[in-house]
Amino acid sequence: MLWIALYLPQLPLQLAQRASEITLPCVIAVGSAMRPLVFCANPAARECGIKLHMPVAAARALTSELVVLQRDDAAEAQAIHNLGCWAYQFTPGIVLQTGEGLLLDVGSTLQLHGGIKNLLARIHQGLKDIGYHAEPGVAPTPLAAWLLAKARHAGLRTRMCKELSLVPERLSALPLWLLGWSDDVLNTLQILGVRCIGQCLKLPRDGFIRRFGAERLLHLDRMIGTAPDPRPCFTPPDNFASRTEFGFDVVDALMLLFPLKRFLQELEGFLRGRGAGVQEWHLLLDHANHGRSRITMRVVTPERSAERFLALARERLTQITLLGPVLALGIAANQLLTFTESNRSFIPDPRTHAIGWGHLVDKLSTRLGSDKVYRLRALDDHRPEHAWKQSIAVTTKTPHASPLRTPRPLWLLKTPRTLLITDDNPLCQGRLRMLTGPERIESGWWDGKLARRDYYVARNNNGETFWIYREHQRNHAWYLHGIFG
Repeated sequence: MLWIALYLPQLPLQLAQRASEITLPCVIAVGSAMRPLVFCANPAARECGIKLHMPVAAARALTSELVVLQRDDAAEAQAIHNLGCWAYQFTPGIVLQTGEGLLLDVGSTLQLHGGIKNLLARIHQGLKDIGYHAEPGVAPTPLAAWLLAKARHAGLRTRMCKELSLVPERLSALPLWLLGWSDDVLNTLQILGVRCIGQCLKLPRDGFIRRFGAERLLHLDRMIGTAPDPRPCFTPPDNFASRTEFGFDVVDALMLLFPLKRFLQELEGFLRGRGAGVQEWHLLLDHANHGRSRITMRVVTPERSAERFLALARERLTQITLLGPVLALGIAANQLLTFTESNRSFIPDPRTHAIGWGHLVDKLSTRLGSDKVYRLRALDDHRPEHAWKQSIAVTTKTPHASPLRTPRPLWLLKTPRTLLITDDNPLCQGRLRMLTGPERIESGWWDGKLARRDYYVARNNNGETFWIYREHQRNHAWYLHGIFG
C-alpha cells in the first residue's frame, strides 16, 4: 500500500481566497461576537504585525484596511467533502480528514497515472486550478503520510517514503508535537528527555503502556505499520454542489467567472471520477435583499468539460441583468448521466460531426434561449398537423415514429389555403399537374378532429411543387397544405 496525504494549511483562509484574490490584509475570526480572536491571517495581515489569537479589535488598530471574515465550520466540512469528490478521479480509496485534508490510497492506481511523481504533479496542478494549496506526504501507512505532510508545512526537511521498512527511519527526527497528543503527555515526555518520534519508539513497551496508555502505543504501531489501521473510505454522492460567499458585493456578472471557473473544474474532476457527465447544471446566485436566483445551463449531450461549461456560462452572464448585488455563488448538478469519451482523429468521422453540431446547438441555445432553438419530433399520427411536435433541442433520446413511405413537404402551412379552380383543376400560380396521388388519410375519430382527405403532389409550369388535398364526401374544394423545397 502507498498513501498520499494532502494537508491543507489555513483552510478557512483558502476558502475565502477561492472567491477572489484578496490582496488587502485579511484575517479569519473565531470566538464570541463580543471578543473575536484571529484564527489565521494572510501574508499582508502578518506584515502589518497581526498575530494569531490576537483580538480582532487590536488587529483593526494596526491597519484600517483589514478584512475580517468569520470562520464557517459547515463551509470547511463541505469543502473537504467536495475535495473528496474531486480526488475520486485519482483513486477510489479516499479518507476525509475533517477540516484538514485528505488521505489517498494510491497503491493500486500508480501504474495508471505513470508513477508517484506524475501523480503528485497532476494533483498539485489540479488543486491549484480549483483554488487550493496542499502540502503532500507519501508513505506506506496513512498516519506516516499525514505526519510527513504536516512536517513539510512546518518547514521541516522530509522525504517521501515508499518502503514500509524505512518508515521508522524517515519519522525518527520529527518532533513529538506532530502526533497531536495532549500537552500533559508531551511535557512528561520532554521531562524524560524524549523530544522526537525516534526516541519515543525506543522506549520500553510495557513501561510506555503503564505511563501513557495502550491507546498511544497503538497509535505508534499504526504509524510504523506493525498494527492494522483500517479507515472507512469515502463514497461520492450522485450529485454535486459547491458554494462560496464573497464577503463583499459583486455588481458585475462577469466578475463571477473567476470563482465559477474553479467550481466547474471541481465539477469536472467529480464527473471524471464517476465516469459520468451532465446535461443540466444550475448557477445559484444569492442577492442582497432579493433572495436567490437560479440560472439553468443545458447541453445537447452529456458533457463534463469545464472549459465548455465556462464558455456557455460566459455567454449567458453577458446577457443577464443581476437582480441585485451578489453575496454568494454556487453551482449544482443533480442528475448524472453516462458519458462516452470521444477519440480525436485527423480524419473527421460521423461522431466528430455530431459533437460539432451539438456544440453549435449548445452555444445558440445559450445565446438565444432554449425556447428559440428546438427540434421537431415525429409522432404516430397520420394527420399532418398532428404528426410532429416541437421539443427543446437539449432533450435526451426520444422515441421516433415509424418512417413515412410517401414524401412530405418541409414547409407545412399552419392553416390550409383554399385554391382557385378552373375546369375542376386547382390553380396555384398557374395550372397544377398531378404527380402522385391520391394518398388517403382518414384519422382523428378518437379526439373529435376527424380528417378525411385525399392528398396529391402537384407541380405548376414554373416547376414549383405543392402538397394539396381535397376532402372526400364533402365538397369539391382544393386546399394547399404544404410546399416542397
